[in-house]
Amino acid sequence: MPSRRSSSSTHRSLLSLLLLSAGAALAQTPPNFSPSSSERLLATFDQNTTDPFFFVLGGVFERNSTQSAPQIYLPANRTTLGPPTNSTLPATYLILMVDPDAPSPQNTSRSEILHWMQPGARLSRSTETQTANDTAISMLSAADTGTAAVVPYQGPAPPSEAPHRYIVMVFRQPEGSDNFTLPADYEARQGGQNRTLFNATDFVQKANLGDPVAATYFLVGSMTQGNGTDTYNGTGAAAGIGNSSLGNGNATNSTGGGGGGSSGGEGGTTPSGTAPTDSGSGAERREKLGLGALIGALAGALWLIG
Repeated sequence: MPSRRSSSSTHRSLLSLLLLSAGAALAQTPPNFSPSSSERLLATFDQNTTDPFFFVLGGVFERNSTQSAPQIYLPANRTTLGPPTNSTLPATYLILMVDPDAPSPQNTSRSEILHWMQPGARLSRSTETQTANDTAISMLSAADTGTAAVVPYQGPAPPSEAPHRYIVMVFRQPEGSDNFTLPADYEARQGGQNRTLFNATDFVQKANLGDPVAATYFLVGSMTQGNGTDTYNGTGAAAGIGNSSLGNGNATNSTGGGGGGSSGGEGGTTPSGTAPTDSGSGAERREKLGLGALIGALAGALWLIG
């Protein structure tokens, strides 16, 4: 008969596993990807700022719908989202978007692709505040600071039918750094002529950005259809996406600042398409179901320990 001490130890191990699973469930970046965030970044390719549709986490798109930069939103009442500071100025953020699956989820030899780097973004004062899940939100924009993109937005152009993950992260710029300067190792990235073999983890460390304050991601393949309402259920994507069992999370061959080739690392771009206008109620249902499953798992673990 197992001792009470042995049983208690087993229960604690089980709880640890459940807590790790809970952390993964709360992450707003894809499984196995770093840097990560548990704060949801609301994003849309819908140009309707009056009543925008926010795509679900991991939503699948057809390529043409993603060729213009997404509009992204943060809580309107959290002007200091991120580490607390003594500054009275509005918080300033850097937007980063990468693809860790180039040229395909099975072969990440050109990953990561740097799709967008926009510093100097603030909560916009020129667009109407929206409400999502009873929370006031405002669009993030660089218009108030007049800051040009370090790397202009380049829409997805994946050569593989298997969908790529496109990860959008927002970082709080260090206090007093409204004029963002690229780390020396990344100066060759300026302008977007060199987008391949980027390393988000290394860049974030050298730019002293800390963890992302919010994040989201979407999927696009060369043949995918969708408007961000549904997630992926196939087998060809990266590990943890749909029913895939592939082993890659972050690309392990990314060289960071100096490496890489031309901006067409994925195989070029495509013309702009029509943005989706569907309801965002599907995202809210998924979030509630996920939270319910998490609470149930933790409750079960506590019962076992008791």
